[in-house]
Amino acid sequence: MISLSDLIKESRKIEIKAKGLVDDNLNGEYKTAFKGRGIDFHDLREYSHGDEVRTIDWNTTARTGEPYVKQFVEQRELTIYIAIDISKSNNYGSVIKSRHHLAALISAVLSRSATKNGDRVGFVLFGDKIEQYSEPQKGLPNSMKMLRKLLKSDCMASTSRPDLALEFIMKRQKKRSMIFLISDFLCPEFENSLKVCSFKNEIISIQIIDPTEIELPNVGKVYLSNPENDKTYLVDTSNKNFRNNFKKTRDLWQTKLDKLFKSSNVDHIKLVNDAACDPAKTLKALFKSRASSKT
Repeated sequence: MISLSDLIKESRKIEIKAKGLVDDNLNGEYKTAFKGRGIDFHDLREYSHGDEVRTIDWNTTARTGEPYVKQFVEQRELTIYIAIDISKSNNYGSVIKSRHHLAALISAVLSRSATKNGDRVGFVLFGDKIEQYSEPQKGLPNSMKMLRKLLKSDCMASTSRPDLALEFIMKRQKKRSMIFLISDFLCPEFENSLKVCSFKNEIISIQIIDPTEIELPNVGKVYLSNPENDKTYLVDTSNKNFRNNFKKTRDLWQTKLDKLFKSSNVDHIKLVNDAACDPAKTLKALFKSRASSKT
C-alpha cells in the first residue's frame, strides 16, 4: 500500500504533468472535438434578410403582424464519465511504469481538459465489481480527489468487467454522456453492454498495451504469471515457434477487439506503454479526427 506522503508526491507529479500536456497540446482541441449535444431556445428577434424560413415563429408573427425568428444557443455543458479498469493485470508494466500509472495520467489529462471547458466529470473505478464512484461534478477538486483514490487503489480482482461499469453508468446517468473507457480489455465478453451503451452515449475506448504483449522478447526460459487467473507458466521464449504462435493468437484477439469497437460505433485508441508513449499526442489526434468528421 502506497504511503500518504508518497501518494501526495505522486499525485502532484501527475497533476503537474497533466497540466503541461493539456496547456501545450490540447488547448482548444477538446472543445472543438466535443461540442454541445443540442440546442435550447434563447429568444425571439425580428426577421432579417437571409434568415432561414424554418426559424420563423409563426405564432408571434401572426400576433404582431411582423415576422419574428427564434434564436437558439448550443448546450455547451457535457457530462463526462471516465471509467478505469483497476484489476490486477493493470499493475503490470515491463518498461517504465504500470498500466495503472498511465491510466492515472490519462484520466488526469481528460478531467483537466473537461474542467477547463466547464464540463461535469464523473469517475468509475472497476475490477470485477464497482470499486469507487464519483458523481459528475464541475471543478478540479473532484478530479484530483479521484486521482488520489486511483493511485491509492489496491484492487485484488483477478477479472475485469467493463460490462458492469457501462451498465452502472447507464443506471445513473440523467442524459446522453461521453464515456472514456480505459482498460487493457483482457476480460470476458462485453459486447452486449457495449452496444447498448454506445447507442445511448458516445464512448471512446482507450486500450493500454504492454510492449511484451505485442511480441514476446527472446529471453530464454521464464515464468509467466497471469494476474487474471493467478496461474503461472514456465515457457521457453527462445523457441521461435512458441513466439510466433503467441503473436498469432494475440493478433487474432486484437483484430476481434478492433472489430467489436468498430461495429459498436466506438472510437478506439491504443497506447503502448513504453518510453515513447505520448498520451497527449494520441488524444490530440483523436480530438482532431472527431472535429473534422463533424464539419
